[in-house]
Amino acid sequence: MSLLHLEYRLAPEHPLPAAVDDTLAFYRALLRDGISSSRLIIMGDSAGGGLTLLTVQALLARHLPIPRAIITMSPWTDFSSSARNTLDNIHQWIEAQFQRQIND
Repeated sequence: MSLLHLEYRLAPEHPLPAAVDDTLAFYRALLRDGISSSRLIIMGDSAGGGLTLLTVQALLARHLPIPRAIITMSPWTDFSSSARNTLDNIHQWIEAQFQRQIND
């Protein structure tokens, strides 16, 4: 078994879809080298988990063969950070920081 790690371009210097383009180019290169999609698993955590989902979505949109499996761990899927729980968490964090400053 082989494990390959992709260093993709990161935001904010390289906004989406740069990272998706990188993963697609890498995936296509593996297919061109004769590696069957049935032997590939894409895995990512946090933002990489979200990128994993975006990559599979891009593969489907381009009618490319999908990998055998995907694994995501705590995928970041709200890239706009607009979900209600995100906003609540940000508010709670700011409030906690303010309280710390008052208590110090």
